[in-house]
Amino acid sequence: MVLLALIGAGACRVQTDIGITVKENGSGTVTVRVGFDDDALRRAPNVLQSLKTDDLKEAGWTVVGPVKGADNETHVEVSKDFADPDEATKVFSELSGSNGPFRNFAITRTRSFARTKFTFKGTVDFTAGLESFGDNDLAAQLDGKPLGDDLQAIEQRVGEPLDNVFQFRIAVHLPGDVKSNAPVQLGGSAAWTPRLSQSGPQQLIASSTSTRWQTIIPTLIAGLAALALIVVLALRRRRHVVD
Repeated sequence: MVLLALIGAGACRVQTDIGITVKENGSGTVTVRVGFDDDALRRAPNVLQSLKTDDLKEAGWTVVGPVKGADNETHVEVSKDFADPDEATKVFSELSGSNGPFRNFAITRTRSFARTKFTFKGTVDFTAGLESFGDNDLAAQLDGKPLGDDLQAIEQRVGEPLDNVFQFRIAVHLPGDVKSNAPVQLGGSAAWTPRLSQSGPQQLIASSTSTRWQTIIPTLIAGLAALALIVVLALRRRRHVVD
């Protein structure tokens, strides 16, 4: 219903950011932040009141906002922590459901001596356009069309491509330096900006390897101490033989 209100309002901007942060121990946080520009709020003044967050809170999500940010957009942010990669998968499944555009998001964590490898994979599929965010009950009320009209007719009414109206960004932060197929990558982060008009599913892949120096350094010190002890014992034995 929020989408219907915005689309009916005409040209505006809605930015959706999904942030995934993973810590060294495999825990982390999923954050979804939706920003509405002033034009969106002016054309659809009741859109924020239309947001229903009770179910999110009951499911363990923390809700912040709406609040006006430094970028002059009004944001609503929800976040949920996870304790390990398995729990992260459950949180990811709540982003858009099994048939939504954000699918098969998963984190794997494998450990070897003093190193931990993290891998993030997921799929963004906007081939159904904004209808991928639709609801079956709502569609039944709108003659089977989740948004009440086909996308071409909506764009004609809005007066510009929906890519310009609804924009998305998915950012993943992993421990260590990240390698990914993302167009934007910096240090431990990778970011993708999927577009509603993309012709097929987009695969998101990122991985990193972090070194646990707290394991290496004590082991190195212990090794050097053992080596020093061996040398001392060898010297003492040599002196004893000489004597």
